[in-house]
Amino acid sequence: MTSTRAPAARPGHSHRPASPGGRLRRWRGSPPLTLLAVAMGVMMVGLDGTIVAVANPAIQSHLHASLAGIQWISNAYLLALAVSLIAGGKAGDRFGHKKVFLTGVAGFAASSAAIGLAGSIAGSITLVIAFRALQGVFGAMLQPTALALLRRTFPPEKLNGAIGVWGAVIGASTAAGPIVGGLLVQHIGWEACFYVNVPVGAAALAMSLLVLRGTPPRRPPARSTSPASPPCPVRCSC
Repeated sequence: MTSTRAPAARPGHSHRPASPGGRLRRWRGSPPLTLLAVAMGVMMVGLDGTIVAVANPAIQSHLHASLAGIQWISNAYLLALAVSLIAGGKAGDRFGHKKVFLTGVAGFAASSAAIGLAGSIAGSITLVIAFRALQGVFGAMLQPTALALLRRTFPPEKLNGAIGVWGAVIGASTAAGPIVGGLLVQHIGWEACFYVNVPVGAAALAMSLLVLRGTPPRRPPARSTSPASPPCPVRCSC
């Protein structure tokens, strides 16, 4: 009588589905996803530089503002953006580029919502100008930190291509500003030119939290506590 014995199972690699935590770890620091996240952030900065040009007549009519006040809606944003660029870059070096980039995205979206509310609820051109300046400050946090994040994520041989895409996004969003602004003013209202940044900023913030790799802050060099020796008035020779 022969006994049949089941063949022993061969040890093999079991294909288990990837856990959500492992998938998120693979996304963290991914060069394409990092480029997409920073592109969404800088897209808002370029778009808001020109989107208001078409909305100025509607804002002037709704808020009964003077010509000088309407001009300051654009000038306050551009001046604050230009003046704060160096400070935004230094803040990224000091506190970490990811933290400053996330702060810029959240602040830009929040100040955009505040601009729309200041016009529709408060009806104050002064508040609109003030929040536009604040929006420019947060926008200045995005530009230099986005470049720094790309430099830390992409290898040197692919960095030029990533910077080219980053610059193309800024140029395309700046050119699309008047078109998008005209459509929003015609079909919704001038406040929508600023409210549009809220969902875009929320998406950019969520993606940045998932995919951006943290950068350690750069500490300032330690200063010597020993008093400097005064120069010797007599040249000594050994």
